[in-house]
Amino acid sequence: MHLVKSSFTELCRSKPFLRIKTMRSLILLVFLSSTLFGQTSDFDMQIYVEEDDKVVKIMGNNEEYFPISLSLEVQIKGAKLAENLEEYYVLKPKSQGTILATIVKPKNANWSYKFGYNYSMGDALAEHDENYAYQLPFPAGKSYRLSQGYNGSTTHRGINALDFTIPEGASITAARAGTVVRIKEDSNRGCPSAECMHDGNYVSILHEDGTMADYVHLQKNGVIVELGEKVTAGQPIALNGATGWASGAHLHFVVYTTGNQAQKTLPVKFEISLNKVEYLKEGQIYNSFR
Repeated sequence: MHLVKSSFTELCRSKPFLRIKTMRSLILLVFLSSTLFGQTSDFDMQIYVEEDDKVVKIMGNNEEYFPISLSLEVQIKGAKLAENLEEYYVLKPKSQGTILATIVKPKNANWSYKFGYNYSMGDALAEHDENYAYQLPFPAGKSYRLSQGYNGSTTHRGINALDFTIPEGASITAARAGTVVRIKEDSNRGCPSAECMHDGNYVSILHEDGTMADYVHLQKNGVIVELGEKVTAGQPIALNGATGWASGAHLHFVVYTTGNQAQKTLPVKFEISLNKVEYLKEGQIYNSFR
């Protein structure tokens, strides 16, 4: 579910053209005194430069419903950065014109610069609210077994994720309020091997603290929420299935942040009865009371 990408760009002012160098291709463009050139990615985002007589700004747009985090490297000859670079930059959802770095041009001197960046889905600056009590991701009155817990021996080694044995077609509910930021529901393929890893249907929800949750293995055309929709805890969001890497119908649930271009999965607590909050235990059957 988690996507990490990188790109490299080199721009040179010692010749009368812009040289844009990426990992995939070399593109030559006629130099203009004021430029606006963008690089695209698998995400609906754009990293580009704008300049005037005094500065060059490296900027970003994000048309996605989820935040995108970047780490930026800038190498300069004959010019300087207006401010030191941050460890991470976050392009907020549906944002335009975020300034990542500003290069101050020298007067009457040759100069050049190049920059590269890594980017990933999520907010690298997010801090999980460890006191938050999640709801079980199925309707009140329903009871299901937790077939695999955090760091489970089957497919969760080193991963803080949960698998609930829930029958196909059963209702899945939001464990926490948030915004629907990613949806896949076009697959009807599932198998018990990595061959089907990318075939699982899912809903991703962005939480108030910047963390995200994925609900995976959903039924084909079983998502009942829309991109950008605000959902409340306990609200039905999808129908369960067995798509993707799955030996049978179950719900894979994981909460995570992003950092250092890697996904960090988080163990979260659930309210399992009135005023009783705890980490779920593998093999136990849990009843949703809300």
